[in-house]
Amino acid sequence: MEDADLGFGSSIQGTCRFMCPEKELDLREREELLHPLEGVKDEAGRFICIRSRVVKEYSRPAAGKEDPLPCDLRPAHILKKTVDYLLGKVAVRVDYTWSDLYDFVFDRLRAVRQDMVIQSIGGHDGIELLEKIVRFHIYAGYRLCTQPMSVYDPQINDQHTQECLKRLISLYRVVPPDHAHQEEFESLYLMFNLGQTDALMHFFDLPKHIRELPLVQQAYRISLAHILTNTIRCLRLMEPEKSKRYPLFVCAAHRHLSSIQSKSLHVLSVGYNSKSFAYPLDKLTRLLWYRDTAQASESCRQHNLAIRDNSSVLFQKSAFRYPDKMLHSHHPEIDDVLSSIHLADIFLKGGVTLDACRLDEVT
Repeated sequence: MEDADLGFGSSIQGTCRFMCPEKELDLREREELLHPLEGVKDEAGRFICIRSRVVKEYSRPAAGKEDPLPCDLRPAHILKKTVDYLLGKVAVRVDYTWSDLYDFVFDRLRAVRQDMVIQSIGGHDGIELLEKIVRFHIYAGYRLCTQPMSVYDPQINDQHTQECLKRLISLYRVVPPDHAHQEEFESLYLMFNLGQTDALMHFFDLPKHIRELPLVQQAYRISLAHILTNTIRCLRLMEPEKSKRYPLFVCAAHRHLSSIQSKSLHVLSVGYNSKSFAYPLDKLTRLLWYRDTAQASESCRQHNLAIRDNSSVLFQKSAFRYPDKMLHSHHPEIDDVLSSIHLADIFLKGGVTLDACRLDEVT
């Protein structure tokens, strides 16, 4: 949540009634610093600001910078309106690449979190805001996983996901119980931090009725299998079909998929170590959740495992090498789950409402 970075001691109550404070809006309009998503071009190609689309930018704290005034800060109900606009209207647009939409929404959501920290917004308002922000970051982690570093930095996105998740989990702990979406986010926390001891210890600290919720139980079993290096069980439990109601569950797990596949190949190289016996490539594809045999074959080659006749792999523990860099790719089963749900529903409702909108329609 960057509380330590913000440098604001006491909290104040915001009075701004718009998604962007008027002082900032006037400055950015005058200096031509508005984003294309905050206006339209007229017939002559001139940019026209639409004030109802302008959203407050993130402002990096700096030494000597004046503390914000109440008129510069948006209260909780305006922050909710802003987040719903960003995730329900902007992030689903089809006239921009999604990486461009991500950059804009990422910055504006960061400004939302900044306003939350300065005003010490927590409680149910903080929970509602953070739940939607976490969904955006987890979805983005999957959606943009194949993009080059020049377009998308996964480490930065992961850092912000982790900060928001931890803040959200802490709010669940201090705000009166029975939160409608706690099952979803407790499981996302486990999956995002798959195999981490701290995450497992958090699971055991949860109230019994939360630990026994189906999705939380599934996340625990996956995490336990991962820690015990039972990678095959881990992958079977991660199958998208088992978590269709919460599509982001498998998106959170996907960030670990390449690592799990790599560890699995190492285990198989030891267990099936042979100079003559070859393992069927199509079976390996299904077992380790590769997209197709071509991807399975390429992964084996990256791990220095020989492919025979494009149909089988020769496992040898002496030949196995971990690659210098893990490559990530989309998976058709995850895409199928996401494609059956409207993107706005994924962000704002957790994806429990099925719809006909396909993933490739918002590329």
